[in-house]
Amino acid sequence: MSKVISSFVRKGGDNLVRNVTGMWDGMGPRDYIRIVIIVGAYLLIRPYLLKFAAKIQAKEYAKHNSGKNKLSETGKITPNDLRDGGQKKVDKTESVGITSGAGWGENARRRQKEEKTKSSKQQEQQTLDVNDEKKEIKILDYLVDYEEGKEGW
Repeated sequence: MSKVISSFVRKGGDNLVRNVTGMWDGMGPRDYIRIVIIVGAYLLIRPYLLKFAAKIQAKEYAKHNSGKNKLSETGKITPNDLRDGGQKKVDKTESVGITSGAGWGENARRRQKEEKTKSSKQQEQQTLDVNDEKKEIKILDYLVDYEEGKEGW
């Protein structure tokens, strides 16, 4: 079995070497010029072919996913898109559903905003208090405690 595999590999290698070296033997200047022109044309046309293929692929992708993404024609998300949310149908066996998060009212938004500002003010106050304490400690380091009867009192 190993002789069959080794002879097959050796025969393939011999054919490759013979074809690669024999290909250049019978070529004249006209054939060399022809190869250079073909390769050069391919290199010049290749970027345009890639752009064309990308456009076709984008069209196919948009056509395939047109039902899934219901964005407006301007490309912006509209309130109706948010309300729909692209939700999947939930089986009745599942206990947890998918929510869109778009059901907040004006009062809830206001409360949330007030809570954010309140927490940020508290955090700023805490950092100011810590900075004041650090400044006081630095000042106390420079002060000297003198005792009565000793030098400097």
